[in-house]
Amino acid sequence: MQSELYSQALDAIYQGFAEPDGLPRALDSIRRLMGAEGATFEVIDTAARRPVAFHSSGVASAEGDDYLAHFAPRNPRLPVTLGQQRAGLCWDYQVMDESAMSRDPFYAEFLPRAGLRYFLSAVLEQSPQRLVAFTLQRTPRQGHVGKAEIALMRRLTPHLQRAYAMRSRLVTAYGTDAGTSALGPKGGIIYLNSSLQTISAESGVFRIDQRGIHFGSADLRSRYARAFGAAMQAGGSADADAAIDFMAPRADGLPPCTISLRPLRRRWPQSDRPDAAVMMLVHDPLRDSAAARLLQQLHGLTQAEAQLACALAAGMTAVEYAAHRGVKVTTVYTHLKRTREKTGWRSVAELTRRVHEISIGLRTE
Repeated sequence: MQSELYSQALDAIYQGFAEPDGLPRALDSIRRLMGAEGATFEVIDTAARRPVAFHSSGVASAEGDDYLAHFAPRNPRLPVTLGQQRAGLCWDYQVMDESAMSRDPFYAEFLPRAGLRYFLSAVLEQSPQRLVAFTLQRTPRQGHVGKAEIALMRRLTPHLQRAYAMRSRLVTAYGTDAGTSALGPKGGIIYLNSSLQTISAESGVFRIDQRGIHFGSADLRSRYARAFGAAMQAGGSADADAAIDFMAPRADGLPPCTISLRPLRRRWPQSDRPDAAVMMLVHDPLRDSAAARLLQQLHGLTQAEAQLACALAAGMTAVEYAAHRGVKVTTVYTHLKRTREKTGWRSVAELTRRVHEISIGLRTE
């Protein structure tokens, strides 16, 4: 039973971190494996000592809101965790004893309202700017963690780190709308997200079935085979984190998709399926992107205006974009006029240059 729960947790970790809204599902699976009441994932601004991202499972939303509003900066666990290295573990007796807990506001006021008391955490990333931590929350009845729980957390931590790193690269480079798939040694589908299915249907560049990814043209099939072979070869080498990329043109002449294959050094133990060997990422420039969201934040563009700017920067014309979106050309020109007014960009050439600068900045952060 424990082996099956562990295998399910690993599946949930990699799949959950690959999905925009998949983190709670991953946390819930780990919580059940570890027999904990709750689980949290936090990205903390080390200067402000406050979470900038917070996800939870088994913790009531009201308690999570209370924590973020009042108790996060007063969390006595944080200073200890900030002093740890990547992959470091922390639990209560490293922070304070029972007597000190009874006097501390975090332990004496906040945790009892949530029915919680003890914890076990792992540092996934540590830098001068931020701390990324995964934490298991335990009730008074469950008590302190023991050697078995600590050992199991040590086994899980490298997988959590790798899944988080994959998620960070994915969001930074492609936004949250990238298509992702985990492929077996022979190219069979082990996992794919809904974005990949949408890109397949909208672009017509490739189709998907259980046997794998199938490109339409002989040239693309050859490129994919070479890239997949290179990723498999790199899987056990020092270059295992390198990506093998190629462009996949559309038949209708619209901007191509970028296909990126990444070897997975640590295979996903599965109970009834082959190991995942390669991660495939697909970026469609016609879909929403990190650059579009940043344009909205920087210049106050609407979603439609930001998407148009990215599409024009990717090489589409206003007429092509109108046909692709199923809107009138006059509507597109109205969006373009408003984009110029808000940004001060006087031409499509300047728009293209500025969007490319933003995209390059996102990829090199």
